[in-house]
Amino acid sequence: MSDPPLPDVDFDPTGGMARDDDLCLLEQPPGTVGYGENHAFWFFDAAGKVHGYNHISAVQSWYELRSERNWLIFPDGRVLHNANEGAQTRKRRAGGANLVFDCIEPFRRWSVDYLGTMRISSSEELAAGPASEGPRCIVDLHLDVETAAEPWTYGALSAGVDAPASKFIGGHRYEQLCRVSGRLRTDEGDDIRIEGTGIRTHRRGPRDMHGWHGHCWQTALFPSGGGFGLQQIPDIDGPQGRAAPAWTEACVLDRGRIVAAEVIEAAWLTDLSPRGERVRVRLRSSLGEHEITGEVLGNSFRTIHAAGAPGRLLREFGVWGDAGSYVLRQGACLWTMDGETAAGHIEGSTACAELAR
Repeated sequence: MSDPPLPDVDFDPTGGMARDDDLCLLEQPPGTVGYGENHAFWFFDAAGKVHGYNHISAVQSWYELRSERNWLIFPDGRVLHNANEGAQTRKRRAGGANLVFDCIEPFRRWSVDYLGTMRISSSEELAAGPASEGPRCIVDLHLDVETAAEPWTYGALSAGVDAPASKFIGGHRYEQLCRVSGRLRTDEGDDIRIEGTGIRTHRRGPRDMHGWHGHCWQTALFPSGGGFGLQQIPDIDGPQGRAAPAWTEACVLDRGRIVAAEVIEAAWLTDLSPRGERVRVRLRSSLGEHEITGEVLGNSFRTIHAAGAPGRLLREFGVWGDAGSYVLRQGACLWTMDGETAAGHIEGSTACAELAR
């Protein structure tokens, strides 16, 4: 089936890539080691009723199998989370067990669907230790996703693609800011119409996590179409590594077009606060200096285990605290930039030993 022509927009939604580059790669390239692929979609409801994350990744040692991870954050403090594996992937569908992403039009429109159960938890419970089995609820989620900007391909805006830390990016990786709409229902009584924004990512290639020392990643799309994104990766633990990261790249949006930016200040993960943390980002671009302030609306915590640690396919929600592990914060943040406010993305990871409790 051929795709319809791209709509008349002020930016190139493909970023110059072939449309097949947005779809699923069904076989690993021969002779590759550690080659993987993932698609992911975050969404942030403009009314603040729910925010979520949905991720499907090829199992590198058994490529036709896909792992899925997702979470939902609610203003009442609940965090629902899930991890599973399945094999529903086709060229135009990334599919795990209960979670599927369908490509309607490459680089422009996707849908996200989940029907299954999720563990009922909270940021406080996840921060306290590894997630154990417990009460679950039925979740039915549908999202329609339309991109609102050209892709930001990592390494394209700087020399960072040659930095040692670029191996953590995992090959060719890009992200796009989006607008989303949909519906969430649970058997806990939730029935929420979703209207808001989001971000999507797609990666293909090998990833080597040896020498990982955390990261910092924030992004948002505002009502006018403005937005920003940044990611930084240090090569040593602690404040020194965060002050001079080995890999750093950022952008701001100009009518859907990506404009390179310099990171002056970013919001690193320093403690396990469940919500309410005040954060600040400062960027500099050809458009000027940009100060972006935020308030964290909620967090989901997972653990990145030391490279080579035993136990593949761990369902890693919660803070495990094992030697050499890193806490991964994925959350929602209410960002303000140039007088506009929108819920958006905040993510980062820091060594357990470096975190305040």
